[in-house]
Amino acid sequence: MKKIIFLVLTLFITNFNNAQNTVLDSLVQKNGFPFQIDKNISFQGKGWDVLLDEIKQSNSVLLGEIHFTNEIPYFTNAIINEVDFDNYFLEVDPYSVDLIETKIKSLSTEQLNSFVKEYYTNFSFLQYEPEFALFKNLVKRNTKIYGVEQMSVSADQMIISNLKETSKNKKVIEIYDQMLHNSKLVTSKEGLEKYYMLSEDCLQKLDLLLKLKLSDKELKQIEAFKLSREIYTKRSHPLRIQLMKNILLTQMPDWNNKKNLFKFGANHLPKGETILTKTDLYDIGSLISNIEEANFRKSLHIMIIGKGEDENDNTSFKSFLNMVNDEQWYCFDLRPLKKSILQNKLKVDDIYLSRVIKGYDYLIYIPKVTESKDISIE
Repeated sequence: MKKIIFLVLTLFITNFNNAQNTVLDSLVQKNGFPFQIDKNISFQGKGWDVLLDEIKQSNSVLLGEIHFTNEIPYFTNAIINEVDFDNYFLEVDPYSVDLIETKIKSLSTEQLNSFVKEYYTNFSFLQYEPEFALFKNLVKRNTKIYGVEQMSVSADQMIISNLKETSKNKKVIEIYDQMLHNSKLVTSKEGLEKYYMLSEDCLQKLDLLLKLKLSDKELKQIEAFKLSREIYTKRSHPLRIQLMKNILLTQMPDWNNKKNLFKFGANHLPKGETILTKTDLYDIGSLISNIEEANFRKSLHIMIIGKGEDENDNTSFKSFLNMVNDEQWYCFDLRPLKKSILQNKLKVDDIYLSRVIKGYDYLIYIPKVTESKDISIE
């Protein structure tokens, strides 16, 4: 009797799961639209038209990406070629962003090349050619650029060198020189030891600096430096998200009533809880969604995924991948799927996929992503 009951239950669960997969497949097919790359950094096709219409109607547009690709900066450039944004937010610390932007605006081509050659490995995501080209395009358009992140573990020499150039305190300058010297000494080491920011010497020097007379600019950067070090050494993702939210809130009066474009890792930008399934954090995407909603405006959350040359497709997106081919991009409207989940017409047991559907308005699928390379240094 027990065997019969077990078999009946197994058959019921199997049929239920198959029915749910059929519902999911059907919804994906009804709400997926192809588009393709066009000349002059653009796209054409229904998916692109649908997406542009939504982007134009939204006050804040959030692009949740996979990092280190050539295609996503291309996609972002195509968007800003069609839609004017007042502000652009990226996953690099505000001090590096301001410094790099200032150098782009103020230096000659030869001087800028020299600066890039010396410090590009300190640029975080901007050390990659397509990201740096996108950044320069935004600077050229006079878009206000905001960095929202802790200092990169490899950004210390560029940050400290800039602080040294502007400091008026001889004792402080002496400590900066010591930090630069010690940072260069460990660069050739292996593993985490090559990152001066993580060393005890760095912590000691930061504490010493905070006891001395610093300019407001120096004080903010040294405090940010120390907090960044704490995030890395404690491996505290919650503290990192707190910092990112704090940066956004501190500068909110400058961007709150304007057209905004955000480009961060996909983990950061859902309007609901994070898509990192082993935590329940609410990241900056949730913050932006709430701010816009409180101002009777709209935020648009777009997740971008793609197929790499040597990567297996994520099984979570099987229903979406069944529709795509090796040539066209696809734009999937996730909102009808979310509505069906809320109405109990669709059950998604995959926690990751469920959070993606609830957190993002659109899913963009790239048929092939290629890895970006560092800035070319002559």
